[in-house]
Amino acid sequence: KRMPNLMLYIEGHTDQRGSEEYNQTLSERRADVVKEYLTNRGVPGERMEEKWFGKTHPINDCNELTCTDAMHQLNRRTELRVGKSSFTYTGRQKKVDTM
Repeated sequence: KRMPNLMLYIEGHTDQRGSEEYNQTLSERRADVVKEYLTNRGVPGERMEEKWFGKTHPINDCNELTCTDAMHQLNRRTELRVGKSSFTYTGRQKKVDTM
């Protein structure tokens, strides 16, 4: 909230088990839940962009090697990336004491 010139990019991922269609839908739901959480805490929806990768960007490529349950778990994730937006910076905002 304190950095209005930044955008949040929410990326949903799944493990490589299951069909393409199922995993795509699952990665969309994962990203949607994170966006809803942040929206409910005051982050404007227009400052967030979602991408869904399904099983296409694994941390551990379980098609190339035999993965343990822990390795599959690492592939099931939602990543947040921060980047510049097209919003213009309006100057330093006064800090508000929330205590």
